[in-house]
Amino acid sequence: MVGRDSEQEVLSAFVSAPGGRALVLRGDSGVGKSALLGQVSQLAAAEQHRVIRAAGVEAESELPFAGLHQVLYPLLPHIERLDEVHRRVFDVVFGRNEGTPPSVMTLGIAVLDLLSLAASQHPLLLVLDDGQWLDASSTEVIGFVGRRLTGSSVKLVVVLRAGVPSGFDTAALPELAVTTLSEKASEQMLDMHHPGLAAHVRRQVLEEAQGNPLALLELPPYVRGNRAGRPPEETLGYTGIPLPQRLQQVYGARIKALPGAVRAELLRGALDGVGAGAGAGQARSGRYRMADAEEAADCGLLEVDPLSGDFVFRHPLVRSSVVQTATPNERRAAHAVLADVHRDDIERRATHLAASAIDPDEDIAAVLEAAAESATRRGGAVAAVAWLTRAAELSENPQERSRRLGSAAYIAGHSGRLDQAQQLARGSADANSDGSPDSVVTSGYVALFEDGDVRSSQRQVFAAIESMRDRGIRQPDEVLTRLIDLLLAISQYGSDEVWWERVHELLDSLGDAVPAHSRIYQDAWGDVVLRGAGVHERVERAFADPHSLEPWDVTRLAVAAYHVDTLSQYRPYLQRMVDREAETGAVADAMTMLHLIMLDQIAVGEWDAAEQTGQRCLELTTTHGHELFVHHTHAYLGLLAALRGQVEHARELQATVDAWARPRGV
Repeated sequence: MVGRDSEQEVLSAFVSAPGGRALVLRGDSGVGKSALLGQVSQLAAAEQHRVIRAAGVEAESELPFAGLHQVLYPLLPHIERLDEVHRRVFDVVFGRNEGTPPSVMTLGIAVLDLLSLAASQHPLLLVLDDGQWLDASSTEVIGFVGRRLTGSSVKLVVVLRAGVPSGFDTAALPELAVTTLSEKASEQMLDMHHPGLAAHVRRQVLEEAQGNPLALLELPPYVRGNRAGRPPEETLGYTGIPLPQRLQQVYGARIKALPGAVRAELLRGALDGVGAGAGAGQARSGRYRMADAEEAADCGLLEVDPLSGDFVFRHPLVRSSVVQTATPNERRAAHAVLADVHRDDIERRATHLAASAIDPDEDIAAVLEAAAESATRRGGAVAAVAWLTRAAELSENPQERSRRLGSAAYIAGHSGRLDQAQQLARGSADANSDGSPDSVVTSGYVALFEDGDVRSSQRQVFAAIESMRDRGIRQPDEVLTRLIDLLLAISQYGSDEVWWERVHELLDSLGDAVPAHSRIYQDAWGDVVLRGAGVHERVERAFADPHSLEPWDVTRLAVAAYHVDTLSQYRPYLQRMVDREAETGAVADAMTMLHLIMLDQIAVGEWDAAEQTGQRCLELTTTHGHELFVHHTHAYLGLLAALRGQVEHARELQATVDAWARPRGV
């Protein structure tokens, strides 16, 4: 057993101790009480105890003495050896004869005599699982017996579910609390039974299970194969974990028994991400505050956070159960209420509006689009893709749908999700326009960064820009700007003087349709000697309000700063951004940020730090399959090796880069 060393020590001492005694194991559902019960049974059997097992049954909880009959049934043959008084007591209790029911004391003494007789040859271990479901009469008698086992050869173990009232609560028997597993033990158990889980699935299972062994064993297949298995930033709000039947039974019946108003209150709290466990009220500040939910607390579904005084869920599985047991209409209604609660928080409001809508709604789509822009600028580009995709679904006309899917594809590409970008770009193309500008942006991006295909991506993007120019575009356009910036990036890798002249001619023919930032990139990247005058000042002005910049703008401006030898002044800003973007943001831009940081570290002699940065970038680029950036990183590591005098290593890296880059024209 994993993580149960202290409990096993207690149980081992319990079994080996001389004389009779009783012990109650109390813990939440799925926490491993039954496994410990099996352990104590094995220990007792090894010590030559006769083990008698019984289990409370909820359906029999109203039948007087049903539980006691189940416990004593294997010992009934010994009743004939009791004196007549005690035999008559059992005959009345178990319905063999009519008579006045005996008192708890009378019956308890008779049970003690029966147990003593049965244990005369071999010591006894009575094991009672789910004791909370025992009928009241049986509970009273077994509690009476449990307090009087000293000096006998009988041991009693009763297992109780925490949070469910029971007659054993006042039986004054010794207790062993069976708590959840530690973080380390949880990880060990999960990795033992479900090796090789994706990092985000593993993290989500650990967070949702919170040390509950049953959840650790049962959840992974459901998380892995369901929408809920996607990272949180890819989903619009809390969706709950799809619970298997065994886990549904843990809390489902209690939830369904609540009045409708209380269930609705719990559902609003669950969908807004109210936390679970002590301290959750503080950790989840700004979440919905559940009210008038005392009944849910009374039946063990909620707790009161000791710091905030707010209701919180007792366990994350309660929260998932609340969501899963609600109907789609109930969930939509709850989301609509929450959207109004968070009307001043654009991203929270958008979360709930998106989930409350069924039919196309341009107003909601516009809110989602604004939320996507907000998310992108705070390092949440992955979430922005989800916002824009949902906004496209809710768009009322095909043009807006296509535009939003195109934006989603563009950001997905910058987020290192090239397959998703291609899928979204295909969705944005009109039925008779497979070569739409949005799809050209995405296919060109994929061809360059995934395959290093400079030549075909150059031609494709160049032709798309010419087509838009010939259609009469004379003002800045979102898709045109993306094509221009991509063409400039491709041309950097192509490093062909003749080609650059064609690019300059094309962009000059567009006039004011080329944005100011793109002109900076053109002048800094194309030929900084001939065109670089004033670039330093233009970059500085662009960085004056960095919070207004998209992550790809920051990256491109920093590349321009590198070309005019002013990168060092922007490096602290890049270092602050890169961790955020590498996790849930524009991962591809984080790769370039790492390249720039590495180059500046090399320039100022921080070679050990540059090596670490390069290795981090290599891992990131390899993970996301950006072959161009993988070899770009190898080139910088080769440069560093050469500077450090590691000639053989530098030549190896040079050979790797040349073998890949030269056939592609990079």
